[in-house]
Amino acid sequence: MDMIIKNGMIVDGTGQAPFRGHLSLSGDRIESVVRANTPEGDALLGREYASAIDAGGFAVAPGFIDAHNHFDWVLPLPDHEFLSPMLEQGITTLVSGNCGYSPAPVRRGEDDLVNSFAEFCLERPLSYTWGGMNEFLDVLESNGGLLFNNVQLVGHGTVHLTALRETAKRPSPEELGRVSTVAGEALAGGAFGLSLGLMYPPGMYYTKEDLAILAATTAKQGKILTVHMRALSRYSTSYPNIPFFGRPHNLRALEEMLTIGLETGVKLQISHFIFVGRKSWGTVEKAVRMVERARERGLAVLWDIYPHFCGNSYLNVFLPLWFQEDLSSNLDNPKAIRRMKFELRMAARLLGFDLSDIQLMQAAYPGGEQYEGMNMVEIGERLNIDPMDAMLQLIRESDGKALQLTYGYSGNDENEWVLDRLMAHECCLFETDTIFKTSGIPNPASYGAFPRILGRFVREKKIMSLEEAIGKMSGRTARWFGIPERGEIKPGNFADLVIFDPDSIADTTTRRETAQRPRGIEKVLMNGEVVVSEGKYLGKKSGRVIRSA
Repeated sequence: MDMIIKNGMIVDGTGQAPFRGHLSLSGDRIESVVRANTPEGDALLGREYASAIDAGGFAVAPGFIDAHNHFDWVLPLPDHEFLSPMLEQGITTLVSGNCGYSPAPVRRGEDDLVNSFAEFCLERPLSYTWGGMNEFLDVLESNGGLLFNNVQLVGHGTVHLTALRETAKRPSPEELGRVSTVAGEALAGGAFGLSLGLMYPPGMYYTKEDLAILAATTAKQGKILTVHMRALSRYSTSYPNIPFFGRPHNLRALEEMLTIGLETGVKLQISHFIFVGRKSWGTVEKAVRMVERARERGLAVLWDIYPHFCGNSYLNVFLPLWFQEDLSSNLDNPKAIRRMKFELRMAARLLGFDLSDIQLMQAAYPGGEQYEGMNMVEIGERLNIDPMDAMLQLIRESDGKALQLTYGYSGNDENEWVLDRLMAHECCLFETDTIFKTSGIPNPASYGAFPRILGRFVREKKIMSLEEAIGKMSGRTARWFGIPERGEIKPGNFADLVIFDPDSIADTTTRRETAQRPRGIEKVLMNGEVVVSEGKYLGKKSGRVIRSA
């Protein structure tokens, strides 16, 4: 036998109560799982093994599955080990290709076009040596090893770009047919589902009727549809009117997708089910009830969330769409700037934000590094200018490429009730939704998302049991997405495992120090190999491409 892991508290990913027991591994698989202090357990301990891990005092869980990230744009790089903090927090499998962005399918020879489309996700420009989804997965398999197991979605935006060679338009009926065909081919080529990004081009131009056609294509193949909705807050520029008395925009966006799901029968995943800005928190209960009612009517729908109160995006995401459409000209137009400032102040009041909630993540221009980690108010004080002018200066200097972290997503340190409500719900899965680059400051979820769930929300606040949380971050995610032979500790499954101390596991990041390893992760195994020991990455690439049948 290759290995035994003995005396651990086994939390098997099914949601069942933990038990003390032993695991034997053979190659990349779990061979047996037995309870301690039983004849079977004693017999297992009596055998000889090439290596042994004493997990006494630790929990043994399936490797965590990150239900939403964008690292498929980084995994093709042979030197993607800088993603190792994700591994060090216990994540062994990534579900990538979200929000309408995926590196395949593409047209060969259009590298600049695709890189420009996906610039936000890139560490550096890619060379697209593949065309279809199946070829992309082949490249990942033969590219010198993977840090993680990868489950791939196909992005609707990429499909649209491949079919029509532009993104700033709604397709004609004939063009929509081409988009649907390309999406279907990618789904048949190994992708687990189709992702939509409806706050970005081209998704923002698609009507409900257009989206229903894509949903039907996805449902026909028995795959999942994930969606970054048109609005994640009470007010969004995705809609023309300001909802002083009308329905909040995030509820309108949610209703659109639930209706499409019910009409087409597609399996629906609501990506990062967050409530942006203090004025949006009051819509939580209505949104949850809407999902519950759709489930009662037969819709298969879940959501995913992250446990931090911030999210990453471009700094210019706060600018009105009309201002962004001619950004370079408007940045030098005093009249346009005055109008934009008025609209931005109005939006901030409607959402419950202020400029101290916006932290510079990556300046994206030489000399701007000195401001990374500071919020807009602090940068304004450093430059002796108004915080809004400071934000515009960063956007101008970076040519619109500066990245930021916005706080006030689904609560803050004094108001955790939104996360408590959403995490404890049966519809919840877990994600990081992090952009991770070698420069700038990282999103804290890159280092501590899953340990924060287990430390803050399970051990300290007890909003769910340990077995419930582990089930959501492993077995339930695997079953929902259709990931075979992973997510549960049982004989025959792949040996993706996390060994951690449930009494000490914790996220150690802070708003100022977002790049700090978590406490409590002892070992991580992937496909039978130890890849993290004493909380530190060992330099191995043991991940694999997982293809949908």
